[in-house]
Amino acid sequence: MSPDLRRVTMMLCLGIICSLSPLVSCAEIKSRKEAVSLGHISSGMANEPAVRTLEPIVTMSENSTTCNPRHVHLSVGRNVDVTRSSMIVSFSFLSECAQQHRRNAVGAIRVGEVGKDLSAFYLGGLDEALSYNSSMTQHQLNHAKNGETRYFSDVYYHIELNDLKPGTRYQYQCLLIRGDHLSGLNLRRGQSSQYDTNYQIVSQGNRSTFLTPPIPGEWYSPPLDRSIKFAVLGDLAVRPHSRETVKNLELSSLNTDEGKDSLELEFHKDHSKGIDCVLLAGDLAYADGDHTVWDDWLDMMSDHSFFRTIPTQVALGNHDLDHHRDDLEIAQSYETRFRMPQIRPPIREIAPNDLFFPGRNEDYLQAKTFVPYQWGNAYYSFTFGPSKHIVLSSYSSFLPGSTQMKWLLSELSSVDRRVTPWLIVMIHCPLYSTFHDHSREIFMTEARVHLEPVFVRHSVNFVISGHLHSYMRTLPTVDSKPDPRGPIHIIQGNGGRQANEPYRNPIEPEEFVEVRDHSMYGYGTLELCNRTHAQWKWVQTGFNAVDEGGLNGRFEPDFGLHDEVWVLNQLFVDYDDQVENRNDEKDG
Repeated sequence: MSPDLRRVTMMLCLGIICSLSPLVSCAEIKSRKEAVSLGHISSGMANEPAVRTLEPIVTMSENSTTCNPRHVHLSVGRNVDVTRSSMIVSFSFLSECAQQHRRNAVGAIRVGEVGKDLSAFYLGGLDEALSYNSSMTQHQLNHAKNGETRYFSDVYYHIELNDLKPGTRYQYQCLLIRGDHLSGLNLRRGQSSQYDTNYQIVSQGNRSTFLTPPIPGEWYSPPLDRSIKFAVLGDLAVRPHSRETVKNLELSSLNTDEGKDSLELEFHKDHSKGIDCVLLAGDLAYADGDHTVWDDWLDMMSDHSFFRTIPTQVALGNHDLDHHRDDLEIAQSYETRFRMPQIRPPIREIAPNDLFFPGRNEDYLQAKTFVPYQWGNAYYSFTFGPSKHIVLSSYSSFLPGSTQMKWLLSELSSVDRRVTPWLIVMIHCPLYSTFHDHSREIFMTEARVHLEPVFVRHSVNFVISGHLHSYMRTLPTVDSKPDPRGPIHIIQGNGGRQANEPYRNPIEPEEFVEVRDHSMYGYGTLELCNRTHAQWKWVQTGFNAVDEGGLNGRFEPDFGLHDEVWVLNQLFVDYDDQVENRNDEKDG
């Protein structure tokens, strides 16, 4: 081992992490001979999907502007391995549009590799159009037009594009087609279908692109030739700070500074450049039963190109349950508007009101115990290059013998760390927190009892959460104490809703806490450099002034990078050596 790398390794806090100044980059550590790389995994690509040559698009209908596809976004599909990849494209159109066309308008996707024709055609099944209606909150009723008493959602399509090449850039286009002649066809989501020139295009969206995830375990596969980077944020909402956060994520694709300070622009360009996937740790819109807020949130996200070019994987937050005291439905909007790589279709039973307590308005209720919600978008897994991701539900039971726990144990036992050396868990409620609020909720206390031993046993690297409207990063932790065998817990709940959580111990943080802050907004980036090393950064995008944050506010902005650390994969920690080194430090 070279002296430089030995010095870096010895500086790792607890043998796992350290803050270096100046920190080397992923590119530099990848170039070192001592840094272990998986190398190139050679494998054959899957055959091209069944190609249907499209005739020129026919004349669009008169109402095409009203019926344009909207709220377009992506998520990673479930069919990913060394030979194939998949991507789920989600989009919607206004419910009024369907009423203007006989037998409704049907969603479809044209897709092809960049530089080639959009030669593959996927038609959404007639039974795959999703929509819902819901009781209005009192606030909605007070502002309702034309005497409306119920909310009606857009019509949503989630079409999985299968048999794509890994690590390949595709272009795609969302379409709406009149359904007059489709009623007799047995079409299902993601099925490639023959295009009939007699079909009439109601409307078509703009073309966008996406890059499929690289082959699992692969690092230097063209066209990537770089590390894998995730953006991490949570508790976003639709507020000025929310817009500030997502705009900063978008800056990498802007051609002008749009009034931003040039140094600030270049800073965020550098830190958002190369993001491959967004991890959103729950509490997305904060609709709290007002479903028009979901529309506003998706409008906000749709203003930024990354939402339709980079997959966004979401976790269920308490404010995403949207339980209304009259409807007794849970997660209606969350299941209608998003499609994660499902294990099975969702099971959402009627949730009685005694499982909830009053929320911020008289109609909206908050969960006080586990709710009857399984599968669907509640919990799932996905593979992204060298990383395996487990997304859990804080609000579906994870007690021993529960459906979610049995699935989790089975899923973890099937992970091959030679192929996906990084194991990342996302769950809305954190297991560890330095903040006062929510600290006695069963969703957190029971998670430490039942989930932490599982995470330690399977060498989980990171546990990413939100829920607390602030930022925290722990040392590797087991049983509330720093321990190199444990995962690093990150609370990234300062996406935009608030950033003002009071500390549980204002003077001195708990011994497992490495960094904490309750006055700044921002996002994190997690860059996987090779199978042994990753780099975590936390970037500030805004701050609470004293007039909005009170005692937790700031008088001056403290802009930029606020936490930067190297992480050594727990799989490669020599625990005995690290304990000995730590004891030597104490004796010294």
